[in-house]
Amino acid sequence: MRILVVEDDDLLGAALRAGLAQAGHMPEWVSDGESALAAVRTGGLDAVLLDINLPGLSGLDVLRAIRTRDDLPVIIMTARDAVDARIEGLDLGADDYIVKPFVLAELMARLRAVGRRRHGRARSILHHRDIELDTAARAVRKAGELVRLTAREYQVLVLLMERAGRVVGRADIEAGIYGWETGAESNTIEAAIYTLRRKLGAGLIETMRGAGYVVRP
Repeated sequence: MRILVVEDDDLLGAALRAGLAQAGHMPEWVSDGESALAAVRTGGLDAVLLDINLPGLSGLDVLRAIRTRDDLPVIIMTARDAVDARIEGLDLGADDYIVKPFVLAELMARLRAVGRRRHGRARSILHHRDIELDTAARAVRKAGELVRLTAREYQVLVLLMERAGRVVGRADIEAGIYGWETGAESNTIEAAIYTLRRKLGAGLIETMRGAGYVVRP
């Protein structure tokens, strides 16, 4: 998932970015509300992890602005005694909240939950014919046998399987796995698609010439 972290505490922001990246996500970190809205406007995000207490534009103001434009999943972060802020945030359209201090494992579980809800799934497992992808365990099996993927191959597979039936353009794949700060090398996506077909079957991912790639449901 491409996740925007909005946190003005440098230590926590850096820790969240590192932890999310280690878990296989694509985090972007900003420290104020205006930067958060600018990042949201670029598009391509899967979720926002939003601190309520921000300098200048508050987290609740950011949430209001997000909800005027789309249904992007938002998890708010609050202090243990900030009950009123949590209630207001949920009433404004936050999808979930997490209380500081928290452990990274709980945050990951909440992110998986909002991701499943966004894609209309109740469980963390995606199926395609004899392929099973468990996003909670980060495991891929074909006909019951574990298949080892690189981090990049896994990210591409999750993105395409979550959007099964829809053509996903190369630029959208790059945005989904790299964010807006860095770009992919010219053949990175094609190489990942090639090895996924080799490991999981040539018919898994179809190329739509000039448009992108699709996993047929």
